[in-house]
Amino acid sequence: MAILVVALVAIGAVLVLGGGPGSSQPAASPIASDVSPAVTDLPLVTVPPSPAAAATPVSTATAPVSGSASPPADELAVRASRIRIDRLGIDLAIIEGDGIDAPIGKAAHYPGSAWPGGGSNIYIYGHAQEGMFISLWKARTGDEIELDLVNGTTRTYVVSKVLPKVPWDAVKYLQPTTTEQLTLQTSTSYFPTAPRFIVIAVPAS
Repeated sequence: MAILVVALVAIGAVLVLGGGPGSSQPAASPIASDVSPAVTDLPLVTVPPSPAAAATPVSTATAPVSGSASPPADELAVRASRIRIDRLGIDLAIIEGDGIDAPIGKAAHYPGSAWPGGGSNIYIYGHAQEGMFISLWKARTGDEIELDLVNGTTRTYVVSKVLPKVPWDAVKYLQPTTTEQLTLQTSTSYFPTAPRFIVIAVPAS
């Protein structure tokens, strides 16, 4: 019995969140063969937080505290409240996710991943539905992504990679990174083991 429980936990740990596709599919989608335009969104698979992604303390500070030493990067992290990608028509509020469900009409921040200014991987996911992340399928390198922060400022990121068919169990994309990046994820199909669509962006210089 103990072996069975351990095996089930291990399987659960490699699931990666994905939202289901919307009722229509963009003609320019690079994954057209993977998605039926008639399917509707289904509940997400359960995703436990990545063991390597410990919760990151978040402050609204935007500058180092006084003193000769710089504070740790996570003390400079600021929560994001909105994501905007003008070229793709994406403009969504960001809520703190639970790693299980993607909200309708919003984007979710993966629990334990970083926030802007934290110097690591900021992971945001959403359903592949009209008005949400389905237009992420049309992303291309050079696209600008803006995150509105709770302190009234905005951080801009530039898309550096578009990965249209990431294996559903590729948990490496959830892991912390040594430099700051923004990872966006949506799904390519309502099947739990279908590839995920991932976009990676870096801070604008």
